[in-house]
Amino acid sequence: MDAQIFSNNQSCFISTLARLRESSKDAVVSANAGLTDPYTMYMHVDRPVQDKFVSILEETYETDHAELILLCGSVGDGKSHMLSYCKAKYPQMMEKFYVHNDSTASLYIDKPASYTLMKIMEDFMDEKLATSKSKVILAINLGTLSNFLEDDIDNKFGKLKEYVEKAGILDETIGDDADNPFFHSVNFADYHMYELASSGITSTYIRGIFQKITAKEEANEFYKEYCKNCSECQAKNHCPIKVNYELLADDKIQQGLVSVLVESIVKNKLIVSTRTLLNMIYEIVVDERYWDRGSLEPRKEPRKLTSLQYSEALLPNVLFSKKNSSEVLDSMKNVDPMQIRNENIDDFFVYFENSDDVIGIFNENLQEYAAILERLKKIDFADKSTHPVKEAVLRLFVRMCWLTEKREDLLPRDEAYEEYMKALYAWNTGSHLELKNVYGIVEKGVLSWNGQAEKDEMQLPIGNKKSEYHLIQKIQIKQRVDNLPKLEQGCLSTFRDELRLKYRYSENKEAELDVDFALYKLLKRVLNGYIPNINDKRVNVKCVEFINKISQGGSKQEQLYIRDLSQKESKEYRISFDEDFGYSFEVN
Repeated sequence: MDAQIFSNNQSCFISTLARLRESSKDAVVSANAGLTDPYTMYMHVDRPVQDKFVSILEETYETDHAELILLCGSVGDGKSHMLSYCKAKYPQMMEKFYVHNDSTASLYIDKPASYTLMKIMEDFMDEKLATSKSKVILAINLGTLSNFLEDDIDNKFGKLKEYVEKAGILDETIGDDADNPFFHSVNFADYHMYELASSGITSTYIRGIFQKITAKEEANEFYKEYCKNCSECQAKNHCPIKVNYELLADDKIQQGLVSVLVESIVKNKLIVSTRTLLNMIYEIVVDERYWDRGSLEPRKEPRKLTSLQYSEALLPNVLFSKKNSSEVLDSMKNVDPMQIRNENIDDFFVYFENSDDVIGIFNENLQEYAAILERLKKIDFADKSTHPVKEAVLRLFVRMCWLTEKREDLLPRDEAYEEYMKALYAWNTGSHLELKNVYGIVEKGVLSWNGQAEKDEMQLPIGNKKSEYHLIQKIQIKQRVDNLPKLEQGCLSTFRDELRLKYRYSENKEAELDVDFALYKLLKRVLNGYIPNINDKRVNVKCVEFINKISQGGSKQEQLYIRDLSQKESKEYRISFDEDFGYSFEVN
């Protein structure tokens, strides 16, 4: 095994990259201070949610009556940063408003936060609204807003309640400003880290962050320090951090990172804030398994990296296999392409394991990235002692191919995931004809939840799942599409991130089911014979409630069928009930 000695130079690029860490002082911005730091101003990336906020500012800052702008959302979604940026960018408009950023904090030592909130909102009571001239921007979490309105038992804020309901702020719908002269809202929950389009997933915001960090321009502190330090460093030809920064600057790698990050968000219901995104970038560029973050000036530890450590510290391997890390990186293990198993990839693994020219295989398929393995080219992979390095290069190859969309013959995409994302776009744009297949899958899945059944049938749950006697009721449910939103087609920045499918289960009764990706994938498994276990039912309790509700529209009050599968030829018995003649039993 070879080892490379790194420079002792104290001026290291890592010191600049450390500004991205979640623990860095740059990670937290005060909403009331305004942005004066050139670094923070440079790192700002415009978002559609900001555009909406600025448009409301422009409409309201010069009016002569009360104006309340609600910035709704959850912790860490960027409300503070946006307020600070707008204070610096639009001081004339922002100075017209009193800004209260933390609705869970009290301005009074001896009073709770609820008292502060009530004092701030006092001028927006129904009785004062017509004469008040107060202008307030209130950043408030959705739960706090809900509690505030519920606590208003005297209905002093009736007009505000009416506005919140009309704008759909608390009911998980994509709201608008509800055309109110006094109240306005920007709901961060309506906006996401990514956009939906008919052509697939994009993320102008995440790509914008990547480009801010890697742009070859004077204003970019990261690129300046990279040029200054890495070009003169004695370890420049062997440093994984330098290589990783160069990979991060690559357009294909950036798009690949967007794709896997969004896939993890959808599949794992991962919440990613700007702060956690920047921290993730630091983690995949600087593998702290080999660096000491205990001092203000990071030093290389150890001073020697083996070929195996070097391979493991390269960005694609860190992205998918780093352990005991942040929640974002931990979630990446669930979308690791090394989990893909099919005949082609298995054959390739055998071929790779039996080849001594692993660098040649890498370079043949990923020629533009050949330089990252330059340090390994003298290794004799015929030597069994180098096998761990060979395996690390295999993982690197597969993950690089995945990020750059190479060798799709070996690494096919997740069909269920692609189906779901296309359906999500169709649902939000009201394209119901494109949802026919998804409606059918969900319908068949919920009817088969308790066990396989024929068309327009549902098994009733019985104690022993392995019983060869199935209790069946006839049931018909009808798909309904009148609850679909009709957002304008194009690139959607505001959308609902779950399918809400409606079905009619009796003459005048309807029920809706929220289908996230995990439930969609589970229902597809159910269609292939899988019976949900206790944990599946606990996680998907709303689906169980939906199934129980629609089962009330079946025939079980009048007719039940017992299907006997204990013999070679199945038999079926029917139990019927008639108000005049009681029960009857027949063999079909």
